[in-house]
Amino acid sequence: MNRIRQALFLAIGFTIALLFALLALELAFGSWIRQDKWEQTRSLNIIRNQTIAYGVGNVHGHENPQVSYTRDRFGLRGSCTDPQNISILTLGGSTTDQRLISDGGTWQDILQSELRKAMQEPICVANAGVDGHSTFGHFYSFQAWFPLIDKLSPKTYLLYIGINDAGFRLSPAIDFDTQNPNDISVPTRSFWEKSALYQLFRSSGLVFASLRNAPIQAYAGHAKRPPNDPDYTATATTAGVDELIQINTAAFEIRLNQIIDEISRRNADFACISQPHLFAKLIAGTYRGVENAFEYQGRVYNGLDFAKSIAALNAAMRKICTARSGSYIDIASKHFERDDFYDFVHNTPRGSDRLGRYMFEELQRANVIRSQANIAQQHRR
Repeated sequence: MNRIRQALFLAIGFTIALLFALLALELAFGSWIRQDKWEQTRSLNIIRNQTIAYGVGNVHGHENPQVSYTRDRFGLRGSCTDPQNISILTLGGSTTDQRLISDGGTWQDILQSELRKAMQEPICVANAGVDGHSTFGHFYSFQAWFPLIDKLSPKTYLLYIGINDAGFRLSPAIDFDTQNPNDISVPTRSFWEKSALYQLFRSSGLVFASLRNAPIQAYAGHAKRPPNDPDYTATATTAGVDELIQINTAAFEIRLNQIIDEISRRNADFACISQPHLFAKLIAGTYRGVENAFEYQGRVYNGLDFAKSIAALNAAMRKICTARSGSYIDIASKHFERDDFYDFVHNTPRGSDRLGRYMFEELQRANVIRSQANIAQQHRR
């Protein structure tokens, strides 16, 4: 009996000590007492001051069982320690963020290395991609995130966008582009917003949740393998999809112009870049799609629908970005192989390396990335 009592007292003592430790951590790192100017970025799902180890042993195309994913104190990925030295800032969703590509192996890292070798200058490429962001989230980033980064003034913005807009995103995706401030089902939202432990759990758990729960056809989510030829069974687009594509593309154009307005106010250059995907494929002379590519308003749309939708967005980018003195880079037309992807849209380490080299070649060809001295001289005119 005495041993049971001792064990009970020990358990109670351990629980109390743990609660006090958690309370101390909350007071130290949460927003309970001090005002944190960065608190507003939490609604944009910006991860800061963290290195997260993701297990990828069962994910296609990964040789190492674990990757290291780091975000600095400004919420950026990459080796640029001082924001004023950032030459190029990349915007996009998960295909830009690349949570399952280890530090040093992202397409931004490859692009930076190639540029430094070619230009013999300390070009610094920073990664501002955020998992789940569409053009809603990219625009909000200019409003609530980038102004907080002192001396951030990149000469060039690379917009690797469209993947998360192609599935008819006519409003911000709650918990990706933003959190819902009017969500009455969570009356203690303000409480959770102040919690450091909750934000840590939420930020680090997004990819794990999608890997656990998303089926292989999960649109723009993270799955564990790319599709095989038998997965491509759709041979026609869905009835009524053309009208939705037209509506979605018109809304996308408005947001793209808003983003370009923000870039123009910062006196920077920019390039809009199309993205490859595996939702549709030419098989034995017939263009086929997967059956379940994405869902909109309770209806499932196939890979041919997605391909047609993102092609419309790419055409809009080509039109608008070139008309507004930017560049359009058609990476989607480049050759990629199945093993360059670990699912429908996200690159393996091999694919990331290929993508970074394509980026370098095309940006050089389009004269988007010029000598920093030449850019400075041009902006002084």
